[in-house]
Amino acid sequence: MLVSGCSSASFGEPYQPPLAPDPQPGVHTYGKVLGHVVMETAYNVSGLSISDGPGVVVQGTTRTKPLAPAGCRDYRDSDILVSFRENASSEEIENLVGSQGCHVKRVIEGAGIYVIGISEGRDPVRAVEDFKSNSLVRHAQPNWVGRVTDINDIGVSLIPNDPNLSRQWAIDAMGLRHAWDKTRGSSGVTVAVIDTGVQVNHPDLVGNIISGYDFYNRTSYVTDHNGHGTHIAGIIGAATNNGLGIAGINWSVSIMPLKAADDSGGGYLSLSEIIEALRYAADHGADVVNMSFQIGDASSGEDFFMEEAIEYAYNKGVTMIAAAGNEGQGWLAYPARHSKVIAVGAIGPDLNRASWSNYGNHIDVVAPGDSIVSTWPMNTFASASGTSMAAPQVAGVAALLISSGVRGPENIRQILHETAMDLGTAGYDDVYGWGLVNAHAAVNGALITEMKIFAGDDDGVSVTPRSEMTSPAAGGFFEIRDVEKGSWHVYGWTDINKNGVIDEGDYFGRTSSKITLTGGVLTGIELRVRPNIGAGITMISKLAED
Repeated sequence: MLVSGCSSASFGEPYQPPLAPDPQPGVHTYGKVLGHVVMETAYNVSGLSISDGPGVVVQGTTRTKPLAPAGCRDYRDSDILVSFRENASSEEIENLVGSQGCHVKRVIEGAGIYVIGISEGRDPVRAVEDFKSNSLVRHAQPNWVGRVTDINDIGVSLIPNDPNLSRQWAIDAMGLRHAWDKTRGSSGVTVAVIDTGVQVNHPDLVGNIISGYDFYNRTSYVTDHNGHGTHIAGIIGAATNNGLGIAGINWSVSIMPLKAADDSGGGYLSLSEIIEALRYAADHGADVVNMSFQIGDASSGEDFFMEEAIEYAYNKGVTMIAAAGNEGQGWLAYPARHSKVIAVGAIGPDLNRASWSNYGNHIDVVAPGDSIVSTWPMNTFASASGTSMAAPQVAGVAALLISSGVRGPENIRQILHETAMDLGTAGYDDVYGWGLVNAHAAVNGALITEMKIFAGDDDGVSVTPRSEMTSPAAGGFFEIRDVEKGSWHVYGWTDINKNGVIDEGDYFGRTSSKITLTGGVLTGIELRVRPNIGAGITMISKLAED
């Protein structure tokens, strides 16, 4: 279908020969129309029921003080973290540590953070206070320990080792089938997964895993004794179109597994390892970092040493994605709530917020997080739920964006915001943020602020505008001015390939019924647009008959 009077680049330049006549000069224009437009992903809401709770691995975010499960240590009892003032000499530091009856285990490279071993039976909190009282000390704190629950608590459902694309409702919910027409990822894009490790020789991951590091055992072997990290890696980049298992968001990508957990299988992560992993990712070419863990709760402040690590990675151009948390509360977990980290909440197949997903001010977007099928240790596959599963969906789409040429964490954030499928209250809200990540719109640069909105009519072959062309604000709110008096549809169109024709892959939609403008301002108009599939004229003709 052609839009009469429109060029391929804009609506104000000389136009292509129309198939329908332009409005005659001198036609009286009359009033304006206010409304809201939503860019859909063409997903038909699934009948799958949402799980009652995410479990833990399923819970998605590692737990740290004061959220550690009953009976678990909130911090290591064997060491603390200390940094010293710039003017402190090596000799002064050595004397201070020795005078406290402690020893230096190691120094986190580049960060100036000392992991200080303390004697058995000594209270780490008391040791921290003793160090803080010395003028040479810049900052001291316990070495917080996070936790991912053990496998017995998860309720994992093992799946036969065969194609499971039909079970991956997230693929269609995020419009990935259409996004793959533009890009399927690139091995030149690196996504670091800071987690429990990864089964690097999993048959559905082989080829997309690069060398990583185990910061607990100080080795390049990143054995996953829990499953959480392997599950996340598969969401981002399981091998696709290989006749095996599942489809990853990126058919080709370089996943850097960074293990920050111990070997207990319970998924204990310590802050010192997390910080080292984040800095390592920034120093070794990671474009995106997935952080499906949390530090503290709603009452906890930002963590001093983690803040520095986030700033370090951000200044190196790393896009950081983090899980919002799974308490079902109106606050965001840390580091998700950090202003330089993209915070992700979870939705179910009905596109409603999962009851256990956190939400709140400054949430960026939401993504599928319930009943997510992915890779699992021992060459298997499993279904799990949680904001941990939602975060890598966004990390995967961020990697697709980078493979299509987008650079910079703020550019990626803006595109995710301005292409999201709005959910909940119109525009931004603190339950869904800007909405559901929309991979098709994102990789095609279909920013909602560049969509053309207008009133007009069509004959099934061409559309004739009867108003000015306008573009929505971020969030989808629009105002159409100079609308002719009469009855018209309201149209929304993003010309993806800039050819001036409403054809396959473009975003297009119109109101199901006509509006009648008799004077003044007409408000409350809702418009939904979605990817145009199939031959353009056939699709438009069908719409015209509705």
